[in-house]
Amino acid sequence: MRRRGFTLLELVIVVVVVAIAAVAVGSAFAYMSRSLALNEAMLRTWQIAQECAEHVLGQARKPAGSYAAIPLGAPSTACDSVPTVADYPRVVNVTTIASGGALCSGAGWACKRVEIIVTRGSTTAELNFMLVDY
Repeated sequence: MRRRGFTLLELVIVVVVVAIAAVAVGSAFAYMSRSLALNEAMLRTWQIAQECAEHVLGQARKPAGSYAAIPLGAPSTACDSVPTVADYPRVVNVTTIASGGALCSGAGWACKRVEIIVTRGSTTAELNFMLVDY
């Protein structure tokens, strides 16, 4: 007489295989969620840095605007009027570049280096650019 159904050994093997698959899927999900959180933090830090840069660049676009009005300093107050985002501290450093050098070669040019650093945990966005009044 032959019985139909599964033996206890077959059921244990199936449970072990399903458990191993569940652990693999769970670890992949954890990795993907950490990656998504890191990508979101990176994207937001870059957006905040670019917003500050656009504000600084917009100073010369105003009627009779000039980069001469951008305050020097480390840190500078150049982006203080741009709203801050909680947990994303922003530092703006503005320094002068000597006229007549390799980067600022025009006679009578006034050149400034702007460095914007936005951080969130281990994520950092650093944006550097040069302003030239000529």
